[in-house]
Amino acid sequence: MLTSLVLTILTVASCGYFLRVVRNRLKFGESLRQPLPWDGVARRLRRVFLEVLLQTKVIRARPVTGVLHALVMWGFFAFAWVSLEHMMQGFQGLDGARPDRGWYGWFAAAWAVAVLVGIVGLSIRRFVLRPQVLGELSLSSGIVAVLIAALMVTYLLGWRALEADGSAWRLNWWVHTLSLLGMLWVIPNSKHLHLMLGPVAVFFRSETTSGMRALREDDDEDFGLWKFNRLSAKDILDVNSCVECGRCTDVCPANNVGQSLDPKEIVLQLQRGLLAGGQTVAGTPRQVQTGECWISEVNLFQCLSCGACEDACPVGIEHVGPKILDMRRGLVSEGRTNSDKLNVLFTTMERAPHNPWGVAHETRRKLIQTEGFPIFDGGQEWLFWLGCGVSYDPHGQDVARAMRKVLDEAGVTWGVLDRETCCGEPARRAGNEYLYFDLSEKVIDSFRAASVKKLVTCCPHCARMLDRDYRQNPVYQQLGITVVHHTELLAELLPRLEGKLQKRDETVTFHDPCYLARGRGVVDEPRHALAAAGVEVVEMKRSRSRTFCCGAGGAQLFIADDKADPPGGRINHRRFAEVSATGVSKVAVACPYCPIMLNDAARHAGREDFVVADVAEVVADRITHAER
Repeated sequence: MLTSLVLTILTVASCGYFLRVVRNRLKFGESLRQPLPWDGVARRLRRVFLEVLLQTKVIRARPVTGVLHALVMWGFFAFAWVSLEHMMQGFQGLDGARPDRGWYGWFAAAWAVAVLVGIVGLSIRRFVLRPQVLGELSLSSGIVAVLIAALMVTYLLGWRALEADGSAWRLNWWVHTLSLLGMLWVIPNSKHLHLMLGPVAVFFRSETTSGMRALREDDDEDFGLWKFNRLSAKDILDVNSCVECGRCTDVCPANNVGQSLDPKEIVLQLQRGLLAGGQTVAGTPRQVQTGECWISEVNLFQCLSCGACEDACPVGIEHVGPKILDMRRGLVSEGRTNSDKLNVLFTTMERAPHNPWGVAHETRRKLIQTEGFPIFDGGQEWLFWLGCGVSYDPHGQDVARAMRKVLDEAGVTWGVLDRETCCGEPARRAGNEYLYFDLSEKVIDSFRAASVKKLVTCCPHCARMLDRDYRQNPVYQQLGITVVHHTELLAELLPRLEGKLQKRDETVTFHDPCYLARGRGVVDEPRHALAAAGVEVVEMKRSRSRTFCCGAGGAQLFIADDKADPPGGRINHRRFAEVSATGVSKVAVACPYCPIMLNDAARHAGREDFVVADVAEVVADRITHAER
């Protein structure tokens, strides 16, 4: 009777404490009213099964550490019934309690050994090897490791080594019980809360790199993420789910070259500020030092919005759109930025809304007239949206010529707009929501006037904007425009080009653009198009969804400090080194920004012989029957 009474008191106190702390950490009542996404439930459940239950992402990134972590997690699933049975013994009284020495007892014992192997291995890594990416030593991590080890050892002792119902067995039972209840006191105050919140965050995360949310029209104070009450329910889940593993920092291009941006610290600073009742989220480095805010604008404006951090995160945290880019938007809206490059970009786009370089519109007009591009009148199947990179960059114009050749030979009816306004991607990624809104309104008006229904673009940044950001505008959404990247259309048109492509054996490597591979989930189509042209692709170490950024994304092509060299070199130089390591002399690309960055890196490396070609150029070069 005494055992049951004491156990009841301890259990109620432990559960009550756990629920109270978790409730305080999940302050949804004070968060921005933004609904959680419930679309594609089956797809989301499948992702939870793969990434949480099977631990595929954890094991993929760090195989040894991942397997050790998986052993611990799977062991706790195996111990669910054991723990329930253990507690029931206490509530019913220990006089008649007996260990389970049947098949399930053996099963649990095997997992107890596996969990011990896992937790010892993880502890050696955390407290002895101490990888820099994990940060400072954590007391809570040590306590949890001890409690897990105690649970496994006491189970093994009670299961086989001690005489059932003896005094030693009873003492061992209480040590196991206190270790189990102790977890309820430690977990809610530590990173181990991810055990409960991580699966939920994984369920609700975006399939591709997260996007920026639409500002609320009914909220006069919604200028972006500048106050902690601007955090959404998903954001609060995210900042409390962080396991502090540093995988996001490991793959961050800016951090890799020695810049100060640390995606893990961005999330943890949001967590610290939220729990401390902070008000202002981001500001100048001095404001961070004085405690006026929590995150430095310097770090935020180093982000390339490449999505590598999100792709690597095992607990579904969305760092990019709803946090880093929204914090940029908050800073710009509040007029609290100190970057001359930002001011130049915004001023240029206001004066020359057709492109962020400020190049005269005559450049695009000459391209259309010289090449005889048809003007879209609503009667053609496809609008070929050139975008700024294809319209005004010399290599981009070559890509436009190649696409015309492919489209004509495939028998596709198409046209271009007589005039294009920039879609506003650089402005929005850099934080100027007002300028983006003004530009997007002009673009939407032009689409509506031309009765556009299907659009193809060679720029994954434009594709992302027109297929995702723009759909936040109800007027655009009602137009029902289908948006595809040109590599998607190329792959679709291959049957029409059969017999017209003269395959020539060639070996190249392919650089996956971040906004295509992670931002759109397109990785196979460019390779199919290259294969149809007889091209063999030698993959880089980091390719497909784990591609490494060229350094242009997140408006960095326009706002990065060209005079500053990070300690680890420039990002485009780092990527070109990976290209060169394949041993080929040609790289295929699928974005107008990437050639600018890779050609610059090739010149810096003295590789004037190196060729950077768009997938469309490679395919067009193989067409033998095209006529003007």
